[in-house]
Amino acid sequence: MISLKNIIAGWNRFFFEPQSPLPVAVYRILLGLVILMNHALLWPDVNDWFSDRGALPFATARKVVGGGGFNLFNWLPHSDASVWMVFLISCLAALTMTLGLLTRASTVVLFLTLLTLQHRNPVILNSGDTFMRIATFFMMFSQAGAALSLDRLIRIARGKESGPPEPRAPWAMRLIQIQLTFVYFYAFIWKSMGTMWLSGTAVYYTSRLAEFWRFPVPYVFEHIWTIKIWSWATLLVELALGTLIWIKELRYWVLLAGVLLHLGIDYSMNIPLFGFIMMGAYVTFVEPEDLQRAFAWIRRRWNRSTRFEKPIPVL
Repeated sequence: MISLKNIIAGWNRFFFEPQSPLPVAVYRILLGLVILMNHALLWPDVNDWFSDRGALPFATARKVVGGGGFNLFNWLPHSDASVWMVFLISCLAALTMTLGLLTRASTVVLFLTLLTLQHRNPVILNSGDTFMRIATFFMMFSQAGAALSLDRLIRIARGKESGPPEPRAPWAMRLIQIQLTFVYFYAFIWKSMGTMWLSGTAVYYTSRLAEFWRFPVPYVFEHIWTIKIWSWATLLVELALGTLIWIKELRYWVLLAGVLLHLGIDYSMNIPLFGFIMMGAYVTFVEPEDLQRAFAWIRRRWNRSTRFEKPIPVL
């Protein structure tokens, strides 16, 4: 039997037992790069998406589902200059968060500007955008700047830190992990409530949405058995990502299946950055020791190719 004392002890170990900040630091970089790519895609159409003379005026946006939340434009003029100011500040915050410069402050600013832009025009969002915003919120409370950051380099230069990054409580990263698994489990539940996914025909209909076509996929979407296999495999992978990912011995196989699923979706369907947003969070499930071994291998290859006799200490 499991005692309440053991449950509490397990809870505390899961959320608060110190571990290397390396996984959340790597995720900080990946998340920042994805947000920068997202902003690069939005750049040519900023006025069209977010200004009053664009597709969705501010007053109309407030009446749309998802548009009534926190929004800096409630206190700013509804002008093109204000829109560009918020957008450029968001770009700068994404860049500084990626570099790990004033990491916590950068992440707070990035979250507020992301929240503003997404509430300003919720019509253009997909679930990846929502996860990106939630992950940025949790990142504000993490120790993402404790490794692989300019903040750490500055601390080393000032003599305030030396050696490997100190282990930190991973509770904020755990919340990102839980949110990620909830997304997949929730998707599995809703799909399994319908008949098309259980019968194996769902992929046939999704592959007929011409507005999402990216590259041609011959045969796979034209034969009943490949359609059924793809539909059922999607359900199984999403269920595994929502549950089995927590089993250490199965974790990397589940992550590999998730990567293959998203690469397949990204190849066949034009849903900008969705797969990269989701796959980037997989790194939070990688053990710090495995990341350290991967970085050690990269360092050895780099030093051999550049013929450095000594590694760069901060890296």
